[in-house]
Amino acid sequence: MGEYRLNLLISREQIASIVKDLADQISKDYREKELVLVCILKGAFMFLSDLVRHLQISVKIDFVRLASYGAGMKSSGRIEITKDIETSIEGKDVLIVEDIVDSGRTLQFLRDRLSLANPNSVKICALLDKKARREVEIEVDYIGKEVDDVFVVGYGIDFNETCRNLPEIYYVTPIDQQKG
Repeated sequence: MGEYRLNLLISREQIASIVKDLADQISKDYREKELVLVCILKGAFMFLSDLVRHLQISVKIDFVRLASYGAGMKSSGRIEITKDIETSIEGKDVLIVEDIVDSGRTLQFLRDRLSLANPNSVKICALLDKKARREVEIEVDYIGKEVDDVFVVGYGIDFNETCRNLPEIYYVTPIDQQKG
């Protein structure tokens, strides 16, 4: 990608407010239920960490890691599980925790796969939603914030495994080498 500039998109304070609002709604909706949060690694780990600290209900937590394969920047649509959940979800309510919804293919795959284990329900919570990039119909039950079709990093979301540690969310723009 060459040199790039980070432009603030969502501040720490805005993230904290979004996460607290989501946690309040989830706590209300899942009161008296047995909820299992399934976090998609690696991008959603920071979001999950902050989210669970705001929940007012007891939850179990598990993790899944998925890989989609294709040539270059284009995914083939073939998705594989590289780390599966270890918790039994049969008869339980499941909430998939994702950093950003893009094409929707990964979430559709995971939702369908988890549904095979006979949970009571499978819903989706995403910090960010890029509706402009959607390729499949997928319902996201809890959305923190809708964002434009920009490349974002920070707060767990990476660019080639970098920028995850940034406490805010930024959108990336290339630095024009000609003007330098």
